Amino acid sequence: MKKDVLIVGGGITGLSLAWELSCLGIQSILIEKAPFIGGHVSQFACKATQTCQRCGACLLEDYLSKLPRTNNIQMLVGSRIDSFSQAGREFNALIMQRRSGVINEKCDDCGLCEKVCPAEGALFKSPLDSSLHISNEKCLKSKGISCEACAQICPQGAIELEEKNRELEIQSSAIALCTGFTPFDASQKPRLGYQRVPGVLTSLELDSLLRAENFQLPQSSDGLKSIAFIQCVGSRDPKSGANYCSQICCGVSIRLARLIKSRHTETRITIFYMDIQTFEREFDKTLDQTKNDMMFVRSMPSEIRSGEDGRPEIIYHGNDDTKQIVPFDLVILSIGISPRDPDLPGSFPALWKNRDGFIGSEGNDVAAGHPGIFVAGAAKGPKSITGCISQSILAASQIKKYLDRIKRGE
Repeated sequence: MKKDVLIVGGGITGLSLAWELSCLGIQSILIEKAPFIGGHVSQFACKATQTCQRCGACLLEDYLSKLPRTNNIQMLVGSRIDSFSQAGREFNALIMQRRSGVINEKCDDCGLCEKVCPAEGALFKSPLDSSLHISNEKCLKSKGISCEACAQICPQGAIELEEKNRELEIQSSAIALCTGFTPFDASQKPRLGYQRVPGVLTSLELDSLLRAENFQLPQSSDGLKSIAFIQCVGSRDPKSGANYCSQICCGVSIRLARLIKSRHTETRITIFYMDIQTFEREFDKTLDQTKNDMMFVRSMPSEIRSGEDGRPEIIYHGNDDTKQIVPFDLVILSIGISPRDPDLPGSFPALWKNRDGFIGSEGNDVAAGHPGIFVAGAAKGPKSITGCISQSILAASQIKKYLDRIKRGE
């Protein structure tokens, strides 16, 4: 199969890049390792209150509605580059595509398979359409362990565990890496209580619950409702190897807080922070409005623990350096953006890494360190949804210039 561009990664950056290339008359094939398209944005809730909050989450649905109708874009899910070679200016990638193992046309969503599955997370649902999938990384049978519990209990025969993978050889003149980011693992900060103290969630988990409309605000014994947001968890922290600002966290937390406040007006919301970063247009105005409804505390908690009533307690030092212990119904850790391993074969060309460990050089250049290979979006560094789309437009322009030079024999 011959295509102009092979796009690795089916998140918002890969989708927008495929669209921009299509508008330039360039054919592309997009591969995504997950069994569905959308990446992290597929878990993001629309944060509109009475007005649009410019979070960009709705842009994913725009691309998903128009890309399948575009003739010069092909998308493969459950796919990764298995081997790689180069002949002159042509790249040859052997793609391994693994099916999800679930025939969703037969699935009636009875939930029996999820109840009997012994491997946590091996069965999961797409946040886009709630279709059921099997994780090849977590399924015991995929690891060579004899287990067919889900297939045996399914009354509809919707689960097929026998592998029916296929290989495709893709030739392309250019490759675009849009592999996104890895959310910071909040368990690396045990003092903040994640997975240890009930009532402590990450911002990504809260976003996902709000998208699924599965978020119920907990209520304390005295009837008060309170939420705390802790900023810069895994950002601006040399000890975590992330001595940079993740750029999106302040905006995400404030939008999530405003959304909850609009639905639960009596909820007390407190935001603990070092500095509020305003990378977005007109965000200062939003911040000023938010300060009227919420409390901002310029202090980073030293510990989050379980209180006597079971609620999480935040321990921090106030402006006069006195120790404060304040209980909350819910604590949200605003986790940062970490570099992601693009999961490429060893034969793939060596790529540049910038000082923070992301692919590419410093600045906005989309070159990845090898002629014909480009990088865009959060794979290159922390970016918002709109920032990823903007850079995909730049990448499409640079890729077209590169392909035009090849055609001219330069």
